[in-house]
Amino acid sequence: MKTQQAGLKLNYMDKRTVSSAHQRIDEMQLQIVELRTEAKVNFRDLFNRVKRLESLLICTSGASIVMLLTILTKMQ
Repeated sequence: MKTQQAGLKLNYMDKRTVSSAHQRIDEMQLQIVELRTEAKVNFRDLFNRVKRLESLLICTSGASIVMLLTILTKMQ
């Protein structure tokens, strides 16, 4: 049974035609569009995460500067 299936796969591979090539190309184009869309969504999410981290770092830096300035002014 397995040898027959292997033979069928080889026969299928031997019977490649131009129309089957076009069909495979069309299927691959759909997969590429799907991957591009997924990549765009992932990059958008990544950009939003980086933006959120950036704003968090700016806020903590500002709070640290204000805290240090208040300590300096109370020391004098």
